[in-house]
Amino acid sequence: MYGRIELTRVDDDCWRLCDGALPQSDPSRIIAFAEKKNGHVTLLWLRQRSGQQDFATFEQALRATEATVYELDGQRTERPRPIPHFPPLAG
Repeated sequence: MYGRIELTRVDDDCWRLCDGALPQSDPSRIIAFAEKKNGHVTLLWLRQRSGQQDFATFEQALRATEATVYELDGQRTERPRPIPHFPPLAG
């Protein structure tokens, strides 16, 4: 465990990164998969961000993951933005 990020080895060069503050039954606890290849670490983001991002070290990848988790915490405390509703156009 790194801070509140839980690491689970998937295979020799791949790890699953989860938010340890969320229950095991919550599918949104999986944040990313980290794969070490060609001398760098690639994160495949599953939460908040999308796509993949490369890092020089595993430590940098973990710091980015933690920053994403704490960024999400800040968003959870905000009220939802209202969706504007308009009456149908008269035809």
